[in-house]
Amino acid sequence: MMYEPRFERFEVRGQDGRESIAEFLRAGTLTAGDRPELYFFRMAGEELAVGISGSALERFERGRRLSREEKIDIAGLMLRRQCESGVDLDSQNLFIRDEVLADLAAELGILA
Repeated sequence: MMYEPRFERFEVRGQDGRESIAEFLRAGTLTAGDRPELYFFRMAGEELAVGISGSALERFERGRRLSREEKIDIAGLMLRRQCESGVDLDSQNLFIRDEVLADLAAELGILA
């Protein structure tokens, strides 16, 4: 079955009740540390980066590679969750590690 992307462009409502559109822009990989993958979104005129730990991805992907669309959706869902919960949208709050990666993937119906 083909995966249907849901978070390349999506609406999000912040804690203040305002709605914004978040739109995926591009992806990249840092060559330092554990080589995290970065997914950039534009929201309310601001560019935000959601990072996925390279080592967490490696562990999660054992036996199955995630598609580009699945990774974008994982990052987009994380961004939406953080916006809705009202946390600061900084690099620390927008970085996905092991247990959060598994949780987001399960919510999207992506199995390891």
